[in-house]
Parts: sequence; C-alpha cells; structure tokens
Amino acid sequence: MHTAASLLIAALSGLASAEVPQCPTEISASAVQIKSSPGWRGLVPTRLLLANAGLVIGPPDLEPRAELRGDYTQLNARLEKTTYSGLASREKWLICSYGQGGEIEQAYRLPESIDRCIVRRSRNQYNEVGVEVSCCSFAR
Repeated sequence: MHTAASLLIAALSGLASAEVPQCPTEISASAVQIKSSPGWRGLVPTRLLLANAGLVIGPPDLEPRAELRGDYTQLNARLEKTTYSGLASREKWLICSYGQGGEIEQAYRLPESIDRCIVRRSRNQYNEVGVEVSCCSFAR
C-alpha cells in the first residue's frame, strides 16, 4: 500500500521513484566484533534489531557528521514519517541503526540523482519497530 502511494505521489510531482535498499531488519550477534581490553572478553549475547533509519550528508564516518533532520510527521500512535528534501547532487547516505539506543549502525550510499527520501517508522503492539525507506529523483 505504501509503495503504491509513493509511486502515485512521485508521478504527480514530476519525480521518478528510485530503487533504494531497505535496512536489514537485524544484525546477527556473530557479525559484531568487539576488540576487548587485555583480560576482558567481548560478548554480544543476542541479535541486534533495527531501531531507526535516517540520512546524513557527506561521509558517515566523519565526526561530527551532518545528520539531516527532515520534516517529521506523526501519522498516528504507531506510525510516523520523516521527509528529507533537496538532496540532489549531494553525497548522501542512508544510516540504519540497531539495538535499543541505536548503538550499532550500517550505512549505504545513495545515488546523487535522488532528491527526496521518506523514512516511515512503525511500531506494533509488542513495540517492535518496522522501517520503510522510499526515495525519488527528478525525472530527466
């Protein structure tokens, strides 16, 4: 349903929908490496679930990094969206955060032609998070 609405909005606004990979829903415990201090052993007892997503301008590993705020909208008690506009011709990255506080992140570089992205976040009755990312670029 969200995809159909995104395509309709893109068609009406002169923008073309762009394929953007979705954030993986989890990171396995075995994928996380901890370099411990002497005498200590690093442990990751469980998988890390997707907690959030957002966009940054410029390299994601540069500190401080330019995290975009976007236009936030609370759609209902369990659904919210953030719209990021004016992104064309800029280096931009999709950041996927994992763990209860977003302690672990993965980044994916988006094509320069993308001008707008919408990140939708939902929570079910068990407080599990769902994240959907849709982006579009100017039709040329």
